[in-house]
Amino acid sequence: MRRSYTVWPWLSASAVIAVLIGAGTSFAPLYLDNWGGDTRHYMCPMIGGHNVDDPRVGAGRCVTPPAWFVIVTALCLLLAVVFAVYCEMAMHVDAAGGLHGGGVMTLSARRARNAALWTLPAFLVVGLALGILTAAAWLPLVWLVAFFAVWLQAGWHVCDRIGLRLTTRTANDTLAAIWGFGVALTTHALVCWHVTFIGGIRGAALSACCSWAIASVSYNGDAVGEAAAADRRIATARGVIASIIQWVMVYNAVRAGESASDQTTATWLCPQFSVTASGARVSSCSPEGLRPLLSSVGLVLMVATLLVSVCAAMACHFGRRSVSRGLYAVAGLCAASAFVIGTVVA
Repeated sequence: MRRSYTVWPWLSASAVIAVLIGAGTSFAPLYLDNWGGDTRHYMCPMIGGHNVDDPRVGAGRCVTPPAWFVIVTALCLLLAVVFAVYCEMAMHVDAAGGLHGGGVMTLSARRARNAALWTLPAFLVVGLALGILTAAAWLPLVWLVAFFAVWLQAGWHVCDRIGLRLTTRTANDTLAAIWGFGVALTTHALVCWHVTFIGGIRGAALSACCSWAIASVSYNGDAVGEAAAADRRIATARGVIASIIQWVMVYNAVRAGESASDQTTATWLCPQFSVTASGARVSSCSPEGLRPLLSSVGLVLMVATLLVSVCAAMACHFGRRSVSRGLYAVAGLCAASAFVIGTVVA
């Protein structure tokens, strides 16, 4: 069965959450010296990198300025949103039947094709800029896998031919989780230049849960009576399960950050954004009391995640799909922010 089309808005919302997690959890290994010696880029980017004269074995050999961090994060978000629109257009072409007999294409398919042709160069240009800024030679492999996934989804009947039959809900949940996980992990790898477990793997898993929660609000709007009620209950249950997993991960991250803040006498953070002329790193310490403040903000966001998720599940149960998706997106943003704060403070 095919999933519903018009999916790029929630894909874009999921991309915002995923990029926030991927880039936010890269801040500590890039600029803070609290994850062991395994910090900063293994290799300096072609643009914006500064070599570090550090005698310690295993330490990072490069420091990047904050502007580089912001630009790469913005390009990762733009890449994900453009790719989401391209996915939408590719599926619209397939839904419209593509070329009919005699090479005739419907107006709907032609418009979708033209939009896809415009988004493809944008995707390639942004990807090329990311490849240059991050010196990521592996990025073309990500493009290949991504385009293969798009056309596999656009031609979902291929799965039927090889005996893989998924319900629309299962396909939606699976693809949403893969989307959230992939965008967060790719962003983390591009910004951080390597994948950490604390921020990269766990953050990608949280992003997958947030994306799954948003995508869970998809049921048959044509159903009536008991069938419609049962459909809404199933959609609500899927969102609740995703929200529970999401909240548990946020709770563990925030508690770890709060414990680390209580156990240390330092109440400031000292990121290293630049180097001296001789190649030594320069620390830029924050105002006094920033760590406790961030811990308090993380706790507030953690509670807000729970409350908004409950409201989103209620809206889904009563058939308010647009409201429910919006609330799940807000809950995901709160969860992502709390998770990033917890990992940075820890």
